Amino acid sequence: MYDHQTRSLWSHITGEAIQGKLKGKKLKPLASMPQIAWKTWMANYPNTQVLSVGMRESLKRDNYTDYHKSQRAGVSGTKYIDKRLPNKSLVIGVQVQRKYGADGIEGEAGADGQDGADGQDGADGQPGADGQPGADGQDGSPGAVADYNTQYIAYPLTQFAKTTILNDTVNGVPLLIFHDKESFASSVFKRIVDNKVIIFTSTQGHFATDNSKSEWNLITGKATSGKHKGKHLQRLPAVNIYWFAWARYYPETTIFGR
Repeated sequence: MYDHQTRSLWSHITGEAIQGKLKGKKLKPLASMPQIAWKTWMANYPNTQVLSVGMRESLKRDNYTDYHKSQRAGVSGTKYIDKRLPNKSLVIGVQVQRKYGADGIEGEAGADGQDGADGQDGADGQPGADGQPGADGQDGSPGAVADYNTQYIAYPLTQFAKTTILNDTVNGVPLLIFHDKESFASSVFKRIVDNKVIIFTSTQGHFATDNSKSEWNLITGKATSGKHKGKHLQRLPAVNIYWFAWARYYPETTIFGR
């Protein structure tokens, strides 16, 4: 894709400008739901507005139907050599980041409550409200964030044949991965509530319960009943993507279950 102001060419997978005046710049990904049936979305967000792009939303045919059904990979003639999965396997691709402080990695919120009361890092890189360091060492001075440690992982949709959720931990971050094959909805959340790691069990459709018996709507990420009613899980950016494209841009990726 390209922007109209500078005509720079951007990768829609990495969000990085690869050609033009803005080459090397990166867009910040937003946490969202990559794909979902309209009926399911409207049931959860009835006041949604629709962005009309040349009335494309009213089209009844997907122009890429033949491509999706074929074994063709991409349109550029690039050879894809990562054979860990078939090229056209659909996966949920996730980037999991942890911040490095001046003296090491800051502790993630966990069951032992090592971070501040809200369990979330401040926007300027400061630790939680009580200022306690993570269990793995002293935090750096406020805002002293030198770099990020990022790990990439792919969750094949075949993992969701008999369940809608997976509890996982990646890069020290407890994750909840959700996929509903009926609505094709997918979400990735941090499974941390009140500074504690919680475990989920799927119930029906896009609902799940945690180990406190609270029920959660995994479309909205909100607890609908129980001890945690009204609270929200932190959603992480994720994409539904063919394996060949994810592995091409993130060759260091791991695969869940392997």
